[in-house]
Amino acid sequence: MAEALASPRQAARSPAALLQVLWLASPALPVGGFSYSEGLEAAVDAGLVVDEASAACWLTDQLHLALARSDLAVAAQAITAWQANDLDRIRQLN
Repeated sequence: MAEALASPRQAARSPAALLQVLWLASPALPVGGFSYSEGLEAAVDAGLVVDEASAACWLTDQLHLALARSDLAVAAQAITAWQANDLDRIRQLN
């Protein structure tokens, strides 16, 4: 007689299923690790990063670009809200 299959909900609670999800979400997953590199490998291949000094410069640029794309805009809005004593806006931004 065939063994009954577990429901999707039961299967999702199994240790094996949890381990598979953790592996998939892990930054150690090769594709995940590469995507977090912000293109460092491509910069090395293109000759833009060739030594410690150029690597430090490249990393600094990446930090500035990351701030400009995300956190800096929110920080600017938070400063404006703080100066206007707009606590509701600060809560929204948080």
